[in-house]
Amino acid sequence: MFSHRPLWGFGLGTFPTVYPSYRTFYTNLFVNEAHNDYAQVLVETGLLGFGLMLWFLISLYRHGLPTSRRWEFKWDGALSLAALLGCTGILFHSFVDFNMQIPANAALFYVLCALAASELSPQSSRSRRRRTAEPEETGQLSRGAN
Repeated sequence: MFSHRPLWGFGLGTFPTVYPSYRTFYTNLFVNEAHNDYAQVLVETGLLGFGLMLWFLISLYRHGLPTSRRWEFKWDGALSLAALLGCTGILFHSFVDFNMQIPANAALFYVLCALAASELSPQSSRSRRRRTAEPEETGQLSRGAN
């Protein structure tokens, strides 16, 4: 299926309609989803959609891993690590099932993504603002003293 439309795919939600013409065995059962979410994304959205999915997952781990590294010291690090572990479990499950086609599973995945990638500690955002404001203030004070 992928080789017939590699760039754009067949369109979201078209797998049950398109798959019967590519099936190599006879069955009278209705196949509504592929039992691999990644294969289904590749067939339905092509390389462009699959690339966007990979970009999202890379961004998730790029933002989530630095926060989760301080899990022993900060509660938001522990929450980020737990959310990343939950996301990883869902992503591994997607290799063998149509996990993300179930709305509750997809909603849970995206909530976990938001928790993993966000910095939740208000203290850390206050200290970051203070650190970025200090060099400017000290530079102005030293210029005024000259």
